[in-house]
Amino acid sequence: MTVVAAAGFVLAWSSGFLIAAIGTVEVPATTLLLWRFAPLAVLLVGLVAATGAARGIAPRTLGRQALIGAFAQLGYCAFVYAAIAAGIATGTTALIDAVQPLVVATLVGPLLGLRVRGAQWAGLALG
Repeated sequence: MTVVAAAGFVLAWSSGFLIAAIGTVEVPATTLLLWRFAPLAVLLVGLVAATGAARGIAPRTLGRQALIGAFAQLGYCAFVYAAIAAGIATGTTALIDAVQPLVVATLVGPLLGLRVRGAQWAGLALG
């Protein structure tokens, strides 16, 4: 089951660039993203409510996590989809997306004074 779930995740995630290229021909990027995220958000909120997974977590913490998730996924995807809708090749956007962790690791030291450990660089090198 774990292998099937992992394969499904890889297929779903990697197809995002292709879906963006096909979908933004017919509808605006924002509409496409709405239909990508809204049904899943409703499903996940229902799942959390049914299982009580958020029990004991402060509302402020949940709000912060929701905001981080919105910036991490919706903000990121909005720019990728808008770029593809503007005519930038999906391969180019995928390459820029793939390089982001390396850019962050390179800039986190000079900008924030944090040190990237050797094991973290090794993890980035492995992909």
